[in-house]
Amino acid sequence: MNVFSSRSLHLVLSLFFLPMVVVYAVTGLLYLAGTDENFTSTVTVHELDGTDRPPYEASLRELERRGATLPEGKVRPFKGNYVLGPLTNDHVLFIRKGDALRAKVVSPGMYPKLLLVHKGKAGWWFAFLGWGAAFSLLAAYVTGIALMWKSPGRRRLMLFTAALGVGAVVVGYLLL
Repeated sequence: MNVFSSRSLHLVLSLFFLPMVVVYAVTGLLYLAGTDENFTSTVTVHELDGTDRPPYEASLRELERRGATLPEGKVRPFKGNYVLGPLTNDHVLFIRKGDALRAKVVSPGMYPKLLLVHKGKAGWWFAFLGWGAAFSLLAAYVTGIALMWKSPGRRRLMLFTAALGVGAVVVGYLLL
């Protein structure tokens, strides 16, 4: 089998990037189904003194007094709130609502980590694999079409199906 043939390229790329495609598919389905981002995580919520302000030194001392294990590092801004620690490991999220201050001590499970992978926020290696998976999907479609294009019956079916797919996307866009 010629390694550079369309069929070999189709096979090798699709199998190498299959795990990333499965990650994207599963996390995408769970996300669309409304699965809570802390699904599979251990989360402990603490109500704290609302007068404490960033960098929340008094709140951190109170959390330690309550037995919470705190990650290393500094409290930093995060989406209108504040966080201590990386989101891929144990972290503390400080949430202020009005005069109330709440701390979520989170030990992330598999789903939130894979959701970060899906969003492209899990480091350069997963960014590389994500780009590779995207390009390999395109290559798999192109090589798959090239392999099937020789048959006139399949060619008509492919063109008809592609037209239906484009129409479905256009209708979806118009419904926005």
